[in-house]
Amino acid sequence: MKLTYLTSNPFKFREAKLILVDQYGIDLDIMNPDFELYEIQAKTCAEVVAFTVKYGADKLGKACLKSDTGLYLDALGGLPGPYNAYFDKQIGVEKFLHLLRDEKNRNARLEHCFGYCEPGGEPKIFIGECKGTIANASRGKDGRWHDFFFVPEGETRTLAEIGDQDPVAKASKYGDAIHDFAKWYQSR
Repeated sequence: MKLTYLTSNPFKFREAKLILVDQYGIDLDIMNPDFELYEIQAKTCAEVVAFTVKYGADKLGKACLKSDTGLYLDALGGLPGPYNAYFDKQIGVEKFLHLLRDEKNRNARLEHCFGYCEPGGEPKIFIGECKGTIANASRGKDGRWHDFFFVPEGETRTLAEIGDQDPVAKASKYGDAIHDFAKWYQSR
């Protein structure tokens, strides 16, 4: 059965191809639906992706996959959390980093979630995370807004810099959610 992955993000598309298709052999249809995929306001990406994947599966009448990533900064009380896209759209990378210019506590974590749902069913959510810090400046060319300044634990490079050299290595820095989903999906 072909699985429909709901996204318009080219980086999510590439990640899905590299991992779900190439590594696990999952038959995947990447779809940017012609209707709005509502994202609720919530405290976690897991809540957002659960709502959105259920909505998409019920609307399309087929099994769907959806992912979401949140960036949680200690210094900002957990913001932007699941509001990455909003922060990017409203202030962008440079203004965001400018807000943190004098901040000493640069600890952060990424929460990466995958949600699977069949029409009329309840979503199954897979959560991964990566701890790290926020760089002082935007670095690299490959990625979404947080990729340019998020440095995973044990690394000196931002996610974007890692992706510039090796997109598969970059995808592995987001935690195990995508692998956990793939293994579960194959074992059903």
